Amino acid sequence: MKTLLLVDDEYGIVEVLRMLLAHEGYQVLTAADGQQALEILRKQTPDALITDQMMPLMTGSELFRAMRKVPALRKVPVVLISSAPRLPATIDLPWALFLQKPFDFEQLKTWLRRHFEGE
Repeated sequence: MKTLLLVDDEYGIVEVLRMLLAHEGYQVLTAADGQQALEILRKQTPDALITDQMMPLMTGSELFRAMRKVPALRKVPVVLISSAPRLPATIDLPWALFLQKPFDFEQLKTWLRRHFEGE
């Protein structure tokens, strides 16, 4: 069973995505912000991370940069979800996937399936 870490400060989004992803057969860990996600990442390395961009304490981009500094986390694919249509040009990070809110869950589900089939 693949493990996903879902990071978002909006409880409703976290709960809906957690249930949908669990229904697809994933073990889903959750964090309400980037700092909480880093605490989880110190204990467990997920197979993929799904994060919102705009969160208190640490944005999704800041979380991704922090992960890149830890060798064990550099290969964890990161999916960014944002309500902004585009990220600022100053953010140049190799996201595995970018989804603009509201997004079609099928896009995320398809990407996850293809990603894990390719392993």
